[in-house]
Amino acid sequence: MARLKSLTTKSLFRFFIFTVIILLCCFPLLYILMENKYAEDLDDLIRFRSKEFIKQKLPSFTVHDIAQWNKYNEDLYILAFDEDQPLGIVRQEEYFNQSEGHDIDYRILYSEIIIEGNKYILASRVPMIEPGDLYSMLLTQYGILFAILLISLSIVYIIVSRRMWKPFYHTLQKMEQFNLASGKEPEFGSTDVKEFVNLNEQLSKLIRENLKIYRQQKEFVENASHELQTPLSVFQSQIDMLLQQPDLTETETNIIQSLYSSSSRMARLNKNLLLLAKIDNEQFQQRETVDLAAVLFEQLAPLKERADSEGIVLVVEEINPLIISANLILLESLINNLIVNAIRHNVKDVGIIIIILKDNVLSVSNTGQFEPLNPDKIFRRFSRTSEEKKGNGLGLSIVRQICLLHQWKIRYEYRGNKHCFSVVFSDAN
Repeated sequence: MARLKSLTTKSLFRFFIFTVIILLCCFPLLYILMENKYAEDLDDLIRFRSKEFIKQKLPSFTVHDIAQWNKYNEDLYILAFDEDQPLGIVRQEEYFNQSEGHDIDYRILYSEIIIEGNKYILASRVPMIEPGDLYSMLLTQYGILFAILLISLSIVYIIVSRRMWKPFYHTLQKMEQFNLASGKEPEFGSTDVKEFVNLNEQLSKLIRENLKIYRQQKEFVENASHELQTPLSVFQSQIDMLLQQPDLTETETNIIQSLYSSSSRMARLNKNLLLLAKIDNEQFQQRETVDLAAVLFEQLAPLKERADSEGIVLVVEEINPLIISANLILLESLINNLIVNAIRHNVKDVGIIIIILKDNVLSVSNTGQFEPLNPDKIFRRFSRTSEEKKGNGLGLSIVRQICLLHQWKIRYEYRGNKHCFSVVFSDAN
């Protein structure tokens, strides 16, 4: 199963990736812009130097001063006039730079000047920063800015995202806490986000419909079970009377016994449905402090007889005293259903059941089919592992509902070729 990520983490990761891509794509553009801006600044400088020379130096300048000036001013020098030389336009040309030791690009401006009535050209130039140096400088500055922007944007995104998604997480928390059996509709928080308002409205509508259906189902099961009790009792008493007739043939006796078994099964089913309905309706709220070990021993005597009749060995491996708060009727039902389930789904004549009560855990292990059961199905109502086994598929469902009511934990494991059902008592002393 893939590792799950939170909504904020996943969206932040994508935001981070796209931000990095955008900022990296912007670097070449920034390099070009900086290079052009730098060239514009140099152009302004060389124009200013040319104008200052013409304004300050040229009026008193003589032909004899040219050689001396050019000797000490390599970036502002005077050339013989050349009609082919473009004047008044800043150009970029390569010249040897003594300090660098190789040719570099210069921004240069040629201007026409008059010295003692003769035309000359004033060349004003400034060296450009080398591409490698500009790249290194930009990389350092942009890297620092890049890191600051990325960290700042990520922090802002997390803060904004958490605030923006707060109503969603509030709704999600309410849904996680929602229990259909409680019959209470969750109250979602108010929000001014249209999509979240619509989500809450649709969820409320869905929950109301499900609660209505659930109540109707509970009422139907409870009413049907109550209505079936009297006819089933009458039916069973009539069969008892028939069995007592002395002139029954063997065939008639077999038919009546078959009817009696079916009616007994219907009576148990009806009893279990009634019990589930009462648990769902929270009619077993009364709790008392009980010694689980004592209750367990009381229940074991008849259950051991039933196991012996099937040729199954029931072993009490370890029973430690354990004081818990529980509804005694439901606790007895839980123990009975766990052990009866272990008897019913065992191997006749060679099976074994092991019961252990220690460390706040009651475990019932039994031999049976040589493969683990599906933990998602075994606690469902009317779920049966095999059609060959007798039962109505409600035993483990009743166990689960009793555990939920008492906030105990029920778990299933398959280990050592045995099916093990364990109840963890969280409120034990």
